[in-house]
Amino acid sequence: MSRASQLERIIAKGQLVALQFMQSDVAASQTNAALTVAEVRDTAATTDDQNAVDSYVIPWDFEIIGVSARSSAARAAGTATVEPLVNATATGLTAALDGTTTQSTRSTQNRGADTGVAGDRVACRITTDGTWAPVTADIVVTVWVLVHIEGV
Repeated sequence: MSRASQLERIIAKGQLVALQFMQSDVAASQTNAALTVAEVRDTAATTDDQNAVDSYVIPWDFEIIGVSARSSAARAAGTATVEPLVNATATGLTAALDGTTTQSTRSTQNRGADTGVAGDRVACRITTDGTWAPVTADIVVTVWVLVHIEGV
């Protein structure tokens, strides 16, 4: 009998899911502005229609366990903070682009801190201070959700 040479980290009856949100040209002085669900753009399109969908409906019970953000350009000034929401209620889990984390940031939390049930919505919002720059930077945010798929 051979022994496994690598340790496998398995989360029983669950699946880690990455929910993508975005905003183009992140403006200064935003307060709790809804980010939209990330989309694939049609490069041949003649207009730049912004997706208006701002949340995902999760068909199973779940837990939010992390959030990460990446800007297309390094922060030059100010702070941008992102926060996931469950059914429009803030979770308290935040990640910030600031003087320390200028282009990429992340934050995690223990399981059980922010949970939802089947049919709940997950969204994300952004807050920027009045000095946030560059306002031509785009941002993509990933909300990391552990979905419980018992009974599937």
